[in-house]
Amino acid sequence: MAWSSVVVAACAVAVTIKVLSTDIASARPLRVLDQQSLERQVAEKVQGLRKDALGSVECPTSVVVEVGRQFDCRVWGKTNPETVYVKIIDDQGELSISTSPR
Repeated sequence: MAWSSVVVAACAVAVTIKVLSTDIASARPLRVLDQQSLERQVAEKVQGLRKDALGSVECPTSVVVEVGRQFDCRVWGKTNPETVYVKIIDDQGELSISTSPR
């Protein structure tokens, strides 16, 4: 009985040390693309490829910066809306923007 109490106490000490040594501040929040900057970059890229005026751009919100992540944006001009294909190419949020599917 005394031996099991020692084991339980040792485990409790080990868990306490682990919890106290965990740096909660090191848990980084997810980085997301800035919405206005994202839509502005897409607009600038698409405007260079189009002959007609660009009306508006709509991209998903809160896109997490993750290398290789792909998503679509919609652009409106004088014609029907079109899809623009976007891929995050580095951990700084550098984008590859294309009007043709990946």
